[in-house]
Amino acid sequence: FYDVGKGPGSTEGAYIDWLTIADRNKSVVEDIQRIRRHPLVPKNIPIHGFVYEVETGKLLEVPGAKEAGAAQ
Repeated sequence: FYDVGKGPGSTEGAYIDWLTIADRNKSVVEDIQRIRRHPLVPKNIPIHGFVYEVETGKLLEVPGAKEAGAAQ
């Protein structure tokens, strides 16, 4: 991130921890597992998780997500 000098801006953006995700598939599965464990989420409903691919506009199925979110 840098200020190209065409308007208001700051170099401070370089110091922000943007909390990027190192492994998006793993992150989706972990999110599904966290939702599944929540006491207010009924065990008999499936939970789904996908990755949205900006370049193509497609939803990508995440390996392991279906199993992690299966209704019990």
